Amino acid sequence: MSDTSSGSTPGFSHLIEKTVVMHANADWAATFRDVTAVMGEPAFSDGTGWAMFGVLALSDESGPAWSLLAKTTDLAAVADAAAATGWTVGEPHTGPHETRCLLESPTGLRVVAYAPLAHG
Repeated sequence: MSDTSSGSTPGFSHLIEKTVVMHANADWAATFRDVTAVMGEPAFSDGTGWAMFGVLALSDESGPAWSLLAKTTDLAAVADAAAATGWTVGEPHTGPHETRCLLESPTGLRVVAYAPLAHG
């Protein structure tokens, strides 16, 4: 067990605003039905490829079936900090609402870090 009582936490958690578990599945409609049966109605859904069930996000995006979804305001800083701690950092991709990149720890934990796009 590690001691974090010194006040310094290694890594990049200080750059993350919110983290949820994300499940990605190409058969989004059927998976949405299944998750809704277990968890109830989502807090938000676009009805075609994205839903947020509090601690679980459901996506039709390609990528890892299960990962953590980490929101940040500074994706470049997260990518740099992850790389500095030995994580593999994927190329950033911009979607309609966010820029994201896949981070993978040396043990295989996958995190999709994302920063919302500024809409003005």
